[in-house]
This record gives sequence, structure tokens and C-alpha cells, in this order.
Amino acid sequence: MQGIEKTLIRRMNDLADPSCLDLGLGELRFLTPRAILDHVKENLDGWKLGYTPNEGYAELRRLIAEKSHFPVTPDRICVTVGAQEAILAVLMVTVDRGDEVLVPDPGFPAYASLVRLAGGEPRGYPLRPEAGFRLQADDVLAAVTARTKAVVLNSPNNPTGAVYGESELRALADGLRDASVLTISDEVYREISFGAPPASIASVADFGGRCAVIDSFSKSFCMTGWRIGWCAVPAELVKPLASFHQLSVTCAPAISQRAAIHALKGAADEERRRNVETLRVRRDLALKCLKEHTDLEPLLPEGAFYVFVNVAAKRVPHGGSLEIALNLLAKEKVVTIPGIAFGERGEGWLRLSFAAEPEAIEEGIKRIGRFLAG
Repeated sequence: MQGIEKTLIRRMNDLADPSCLDLGLGELRFLTPRAILDHVKENLDGWKLGYTPNEGYAELRRLIAEKSHFPVTPDRICVTVGAQEAILAVLMVTVDRGDEVLVPDPGFPAYASLVRLAGGEPRGYPLRPEAGFRLQADDVLAAVTARTKAVVLNSPNNPTGAVYGESELRALADGLRDASVLTISDEVYREISFGAPPASIASVADFGGRCAVIDSFSKSFCMTGWRIGWCAVPAELVKPLASFHQLSVTCAPAISQRAAIHALKGAADEERRRNVETLRVRRDLALKCLKEHTDLEPLLPEGAFYVFVNVAAKRVPHGGSLEIALNLLAKEKVVTIPGIAFGERGEGWLRLSFAAEPEAIEEGIKRIGRFLAG
């Protein structure tokens, strides 16, 4: 743990107080869908809420497999305490000391820390602004060395909202096919997209090969606090991953698994669709406010609920992205996340969440414009 601390995302939010306008933390403001809450309330007294099978209830694993966009059997699925535990579990049974894991830059900062926890060395591969921060297969393949053990993908992407193209994913799958490299596809934002369903490398590659898929109920079903996720892994990782999962957390919470079963039966689908449409409206509002109240250049988000905004031209007199974010918090009471939190290639950008209420989005962006114009 030496040298590993909370991500800069969390540290920025820890500095805020309740009076701040929060355009920072990656959490939807919607309640868990009413159909799920009502189901739990109605059935709670009759449920046995003890230990579950280590890998999760059989019914839940079956439903996950049936609903998946790639071919997978329930025996390859492990239900975890959120997506982050799933990523750590996959890394722990894959990575040896000194192995390299390629992570996106810019990308979710926990990836690098989780690689270090597993004993590996994270190496960034570039996501380029001129390509809309979408995956370029050649950039990933150029970073592969004899020490590369895994590659982490994230589409829709945090922090950029970019969705990776199927042709690039296919090219990457073809390029990695003969290498002993595991692809870890983090798809927690897959259900929050504003166009066609995002492509997945698990769909274009042979899942029996070197591919693990990570997902959770946190974003798609607004169940962050329920701590319920899952991973689907190649056959040779099933037993070691189940052992690590059992020894580290025993099992995911029984009540959360019961709620997830009901969610996957379709009870909350209509509310989920409404939530995505609400996010589309809030995305468009954020882009409109940025145009009206600032001179900043945002990237059009294709998925997730973030807009990545170019502030590189504001370095003089305002400093880098961290200085800008800290001053916005101190002087304007607006929480934003500096691009440097997501890697070196995130410098010069700010991540704004449009999961907040419309009033907070508009007022927060007005304050950002006022500060940067001063």
C-alpha cells in the first residue's frame, strides 16, 4: 500500500462541503427504481439473508448469462461486491509481480492502483483527443511488450464519454489473439449510451479466449450503495477467481443479490429507459450552458454521464487542471474533477458530471464561466 492512496476523484469530493454544487462524483442522483425497492420491502421478511454461494445465487448468475450480449455460461460468472472488486479479483489471479497491465490514458484512476495492489506495473496507452478519445487499436498494440499480461478497456469511457468503435475493437482482438494477454473489458456504463448499443470486444472476439467482462448494477440500475457487480471470465480463471473472491469477501450481500434478480427480470426497465432519456436532456443542457456561459470546448459525450471539457487555453493565468479545479471549489463552490486525475493525457481537461439536477448544472457552469473569465 505504500504510495497508494484515495483517487484524486475522491479527494476532490472529500474537500467539498454540503453547500457546494457537485459536478464531480460519478454517481447518478436517481433513486434505485421503485419496482426494486418495493420488491425488497414486500419480500424482506421471508428471505433467508445468510451466506450465499460464494460465486452468487445460481438464479442470478443464470439471468446475467441470459441477458449478456456475448455468449457465456453461468459457471463462468462470479457475482462480486461491485465492479471494482471484480476488477481486483481478475487482476489478482492474472498478474504476477513485474507484469505490466495496459490501462487507458485518460482513464478511471483506480485501474492503475488496482494493478499495483495485484503486484503489477500499470502502463498507459493513449486515447487521443484528435480521435475523440476513442480507442485506436494500433496505439494499444504498439504498447504491448513481452511483459504485458492484460489490457484494460472501458467503453463508454470514464472520463470522456467516448464509445469505442466495433472496427477498432475487432482490430485489437485480432492483434491480441496470438498473444498471452488477457483483455479486461469494463462495461459498467454500457446501458447508458445515447446512440446504438456500444460494441464490446467480448462480442467480436471468441469469449473462450483471453477476455474478461466486468459489469455492475451501480450505474444501470442506480444501485451504487447496494454494492453488487459481476465478472465473466475465461474457463481457466473460474476456480482461482472464485477462491480469491471467497477469501476476500466471502460473497456479495444476499439482499443485494435478491434485488438484482428482480432487476434482471425486467421490473425496472421502463424506469431505466426514462433515466437515460433524462440524462440525454441533461447532457444537452450542459452542452448548451457551456456554449452560452463559457468559451470552453467540450467533447460530445456518446455515453456515461460526463462531459470532458478542454481548459488547456486557461493555463495562463489559472494554472493546470488541478489548480483550476481547486480554485473552482474554493472560490465558486463548484466540484469538478481535474483531467490530471485520469492520467497525463487528461491534463488540460476538466470532467463535469451531468448527473446533477438541471438547476445545479446550469448554475455550476455559470460559475465556471465567471471564474475562468476573471
